[in-house]
Amino acid sequence: MSAIAGFFMPYEVFAKDNSFCRDTIHKMSEALIKRGPDHQEYHLFTHGAFCHNALFSGSIHPQIPCKTQPVTKMLCNNIYTLFYDGYVTNLMELKKKLEEEGEDTADLSQEELLLFAFQTYGPEFVKQLDGAFSLVVYDETQNLIYLFRDQLGLRPLYYMFIDKTLIFASEPKGIFAYPNITPTVTREGLNEIFSMGPARSLGKSAFKNLFELKAGHFLVYGRDQMYEECYHQFRFREHTDSYPDTVDHVNELLGRSIEVLSYTDSAPASLLSGGLDSSVITAELVRRNSDDNSVKTFSFDFIGSRQHFKANNFQPSLDTPYVHQMADALRTDHTTLVCGNTEQYEYLKQSVIAHDLPAMGDIDSSLLYFCEKIAPSHHTIFTGECADELFAGYPWYHKAEMYEADTFPWSIDTSPRKELLNNDFISVLDMDSYIHEQYQHACAEIFYPDSKDASLLHSKTMYLTMRYFMQTLVNRTDRAASANSLDIRVPFADFSLAEYLFNVPYEMKAKDGEVKHLLREYAKGLLPEEIRVRRKSPYPKTYDPGYEALLSTALLKVISDSNSPLLEFVDKNKVYSFCQNTKDYGRPWYGQLMAGPQLMAYYLQINYWLQKYQIKVELS
Repeated sequence: MSAIAGFFMPYEVFAKDNSFCRDTIHKMSEALIKRGPDHQEYHLFTHGAFCHNALFSGSIHPQIPCKTQPVTKMLCNNIYTLFYDGYVTNLMELKKKLEEEGEDTADLSQEELLLFAFQTYGPEFVKQLDGAFSLVVYDETQNLIYLFRDQLGLRPLYYMFIDKTLIFASEPKGIFAYPNITPTVTREGLNEIFSMGPARSLGKSAFKNLFELKAGHFLVYGRDQMYEECYHQFRFREHTDSYPDTVDHVNELLGRSIEVLSYTDSAPASLLSGGLDSSVITAELVRRNSDDNSVKTFSFDFIGSRQHFKANNFQPSLDTPYVHQMADALRTDHTTLVCGNTEQYEYLKQSVIAHDLPAMGDIDSSLLYFCEKIAPSHHTIFTGECADELFAGYPWYHKAEMYEADTFPWSIDTSPRKELLNNDFISVLDMDSYIHEQYQHACAEIFYPDSKDASLLHSKTMYLTMRYFMQTLVNRTDRAASANSLDIRVPFADFSLAEYLFNVPYEMKAKDGEVKHLLREYAKGLLPEEIRVRRKSPYPKTYDPGYEALLSTALLKVISDSNSPLLEFVDKNKVYSFCQNTKDYGRPWYGQLMAGPQLMAYYLQINYWLQKYQIKVELS
């Protein structure tokens, strides 16, 4: 993991050590320091400045050297500068292809390989890259800058145009370090917060004029041109592989992803929940290390979980017994990290700062807390995130009333979102219309026909889940990790695996009614049978009424303060009544975990965000 940022003014000319460029790029770098604390490098040039903040967590390709970024090189009389956040998993294949086309790659670094590929194939070179990356190339000779983002959106990249200046950074905080930018939200941005949140519409950030480069897109900007292009899109294709061949190919793709990412410069560590996903990753890490005790595992729990846990359709069981079973079976060096009510509440504010936005309430703040506890002993941690998206683990893949719904299936009922808002603001938002419009845009991206064909509905559901729900969870892990200078690796988030599974029929993904069947087939012989067939249980959360009481007290305090910015949007009487009543833990308003207590946490985050960032609201 690392941070990248910069600004480009194609119509301006600066001296090499211009004080404005130097001071500004240093401020942008400092804003992103936690994402890359180990080394900061700056590149000042005629039309702007770039920076790269590095986190030294080990390259996944130790056989190919790395150079300090940004890297500048002359190729065929053109001068190029390249830098990026993330990794490219198929560098060896790219190296071989360049050699087959007559290039001498013997002494090239990873960065130079990418530059050679760009020079050889142009911006279309990105179609040949697999991995998790946000990448920038500046063509000095043509005075053009290119911004690229990987096909799954695993590494963030934001940008803004001000007076013909392109400003970009890994996170919004890097852009806000640029002079004279006022964080502003319009009705559209408020809809992103109150209607879509904690998800975001593709390419949007909630801030006015601040955009996120879409997954599978690149942006080109120069004196005479500016355009954004989609270089990859998921498409419906007939799946012709037999069932046995499908199982074999899934096993091959997943095994390769784990193999490539498993290299670390220290003993590997893994998040272990005792569920199928994290257990597969952990077991593979153990299998790839000769010393069983070299793998460190961490699990998460909450104070009072045993006495307060309430089983429901989304969270059927506690993780702890299964965690111990897996840790014992694999003989890992295991630690259970425990989060209390106070920590969850206090880290709500830190979560906002990590995201520059309201996030997933305590679902996010607790992960932030756990990452903070892991970071002092490990640079890199593995997680089983993204398996449910690719292998059809969520309930909306299997329940007709969810995948047939003409909206985002993880947020069908909008009434909880309106429960605390004042009527005037509800009218201004026109929430249902906004959500439906974003849903229609999403469906149009894959040319989804107006059909009730079950196979198409399942493909549509997977697309929406990858592009929206998975993106939210990817952002969550990315920001929780980067805020603690920790590199989280997600082997399930593999582009080749995702592209293949996108068109695998639902009947294979859930063969004989077994949820995540193909992943369970992969796990045969790898995991204890009780773990392999265990029913899905999501990221844990607290059911302690003491935490709910903390949130209620805090939210009542907010609405009693006449200076609270949240008062512009909520109805005080509705909030008071809500805080006095027992919350429903089994009726989520987003995903599987965000229910009544998380609604209070989310509104507390919104209030803090409006205050901390001194948000200017433009409703007219």
